[in-house]
Amino acid sequence: MPIREPYSSSLTNSEWKQIEPFLPAQKLFGRPPRYHKRDILDALFYVVRTGCAWRLLPHDFPPWRIVYYYFMVWRREGLWQKIHDSLRDLVRLRSGKKKPRRLRSSILRALKQLTTEECAVTMRAKRSWDESDTCWWIRWV
Repeated sequence: MPIREPYSSSLTNSEWKQIEPFLPAQKLFGRPPRYHKRDILDALFYVVRTGCAWRLLPHDFPPWRIVYYYFMVWRREGLWQKIHDSLRDLVRLRSGKKKPRRLRSSILRALKQLTTEECAVTMRAKRSWDESDTCWWIRWV
């Protein structure tokens, strides 16, 4: 790919060195990738920074379908959360703060249950005046 002028949203070399270890390694078998992962990340950060539609990516980036594919795969694998957590911990340590403690397994189970769709529907129903039987006395006061 020809060398292009970097955008303001492009990764610097030091940023790339911090993010690169989190990206999945190239598979042993199969065709080598056509586009470098750094170019894909630069395109993702361009979309986030400018707010443009996927189809309006400039032509010097990889095709929008490839960029979108990698975004969704990495999202499904939890890569963005891993990168965010590690960068947050790095910033906290550099500023002199302690690394946050991990949550206990019982709290994680409770949070997992509270984030289900069924629990969200139940909580919305409890907040509604018309659907809640426990708040009937407030209407008469």
